[in-house]
Amino acid sequence: MISVVIPAYNSEATIKECIEGVLNQTRIDLIDEIIVVDDGSTDNTVSIVKNVFDNQLVKVISKKNGGVSIARNVGIKEARGRWIALLDSDDVWKPQKIEKQVEAIESHPEIKFIGANRNNENVKFGKHISGNLYMLRLRDLLLKNWPHTSTALIECSVLKEVGLFNESMKYAEDGNLWNRIVVKYPLYYIAESLEIAGGGKAQYGESGLSSNLQGMYEGNVYNLIELKDNAYINIAEYYLWRILFWAKHEKRVILTNLRRRK
Repeated sequence: MISVVIPAYNSEATIKECIEGVLNQTRIDLIDEIIVVDDGSTDNTVSIVKNVFDNQLVKVISKKNGGVSIARNVGIKEARGRWIALLDSDDVWKPQKIEKQVEAIESHPEIKFIGANRNNENVKFGKHISGNLYMLRLRDLLLKNWPHTSTALIECSVLKEVGLFNESMKYAEDGNLWNRIVVKYPLYYIAESLEIAGGGKAQYGESGLSSNLQGMYEGNVYNLIELKDNAYINIAEYYLWRILFWAKHEKRVILTNLRRRK
């Protein structure tokens, strides 16, 4: 039913815990395969996966370094499950992540994309459906790019329809794909923390790609321009969102600088 796609680059410090989080799922029976896409690592990432996980579920695809979007796409194209679960190599699922998402899908068969909260964040926005289940439309995503990539469970048919990750993008590539999905199908998420991202790091400005605030801002602006050019937002909305994006970026710069000084 589910193919888990894990892009990995020099992830020797985190890949073991990441995969163990998948294997420890309460509904491991729903997982057909765990595809680790080695993106040209120069450390012991591949040997750790091959030596530690003597498991038919786990497979490794090695490729030259090309970035996370290309690596994810390689894994997605190789996957044979009906659903794709995305997971980055420095993130860890909580044991009931898949179980709770599949329960939501079974209760609401219209769901084609479902995520969850992470790092014990109390995120609750969009339309409340039932219990901890919320639904997001395009303008909800423009207010807040959610949910986090490593919580996303996406039906393969949707990716075939809207396309995969934009391989030219290094920043905000998840938001780009989420936008292309949400203009056709609403996104759903469970307002419960079912993932620990980056060891519990801050949402932005601390480490990894999200630490490049300027790059993230420019990626978000690119996504906004794409929505305008495809007539999903009008020109007036475009300029209003540009102002909001700039204000949010400036706020993040200030907060990140204050956090680093502590």
